[in-house]
Amino acid sequence: MKKTKDYKSEYAQKLVAWFRDAPLFVEETKEVFSKKSDKIETIIEKQAAPCPSVVRFADNLKINVEDILRWRDKNSEFKSAYEQAMYFREEWLMNAAGLGFYNSSMSIMALKANHGWSEKSEKQLIDDELKQVLVQFVKDKGENYEKNNGENSANICSANDEKISD
Repeated sequence: MKKTKDYKSEYAQKLVAWFRDAPLFVEETKEVFSKKSDKIETIIEKQAAPCPSVVRFADNLKINVEDILRWRDKNSEFKSAYEQAMYFREEWLMNAAGLGFYNSSMSIMALKANHGWSEKSEKQLIDDELKQVLVQFVKDKGENYEKNNGENSANICSANDEKISD
């Protein structure tokens, strides 16, 4: 079991750097025989790098994950760094999946579980677009209507049937 450590200011910067600078891939050099050239050739293959995580960060510093969670909960400097690091992790997951280094389904699940991602149905997207159009239309109509008929302006409603304030 790793020993519990006290917080040091340098841990905040190290945490952000851990996620910000995490490589998407590692290069592996191999020697293979090419039938085409009838020679042994050196090739470089790109392999997925390990996903950056709080567990790996703690292990790298030889500390307990519980220490990191305690620091996050009790120290505003570390909490801010932790939040910034999670944005870098989100970006890392998007890039790793987009470049084909990680399974896209697994990456989507991780983004949904850890970063608040969700999918909208086509109906939700249409409804959202319709509400935006309706609100804009009512707002424009309300301004013109108010100029011409100020006494009736309270009757103009938004897409959610809430009265638009004068």
